[in-house]
Amino acid sequence: MISFLKDTLFGMYWTEIWIFTTLLILGFVLDQKFNVKKPRKWFLEFNGLICQRVFSVLAYYVPYLDVVNTYIPLIAQTHPFLVRLFLPNFVADSVDLVQKVPFLSFLYLMAGYGLLVRYKIPEDRLVRFNIMFGVIIISFQGILHEVFLSLTKIFVLSPDDISEAALFAFIFWILIFIPCFVRALSGQYDSNSFMREAIEVHLGRDGPDFIWWDRTRKDQAPKKPKS
Repeated sequence: MISFLKDTLFGMYWTEIWIFTTLLILGFVLDQKFNVKKPRKWFLEFNGLICQRVFSVLAYYVPYLDVVNTYIPLIAQTHPFLVRLFLPNFVADSVDLVQKVPFLSFLYLMAGYGLLVRYKIPEDRLVRFNIMFGVIIISFQGILHEVFLSLTKIFVLSPDDISEAALFAFIFWILIFIPCFVRALSGQYDSNSFMREAIEVHLGRDGPDFIWWDRTRKDQAPKKPKS
């Protein structure tokens, strides 16, 4: 754990960090001196958009690591190309952390649902939507993995067949994760009405004027009595 943190710390690109910090300080000084309002507004909106999309994607990172840690060891020998495709170096380093901290999935569930979603942190609803979606994925992943272990223990005896079954399960999860990453990057919600409703129920209402996701203000406006 200590060596992993040390490698991560000293593996950073410090030159780029110093350049970014210098530009940030320079922008702050110029803003204070000239009181430039319009560029500041654009800058804040742009950074807010970037943060929204980045945190939306990161909401699926721990569930993805959990799936990779579960199935990649079973298919590594028979399908090494897929391992290199879906397990780049930074993901492999993160998987090592998952293996060293086996209760990381539980921490994700506790922090994601028990803290962030319940207390509406952050305020951005799209980020909380993706966090809740990640919580659902990691919950079902544990259930389906138990089903996978039971079925392979009874019906699959050959190691090669177990590897092929793990490949099938892994592809199933990849087909779930890819649309999630795409929606998170593009800032869109799930188009499936059932999943949208199931997640929105956990997110709750954002203030007294909140309009439910599949309603319009016109639909919720009180109807005028007929004269």
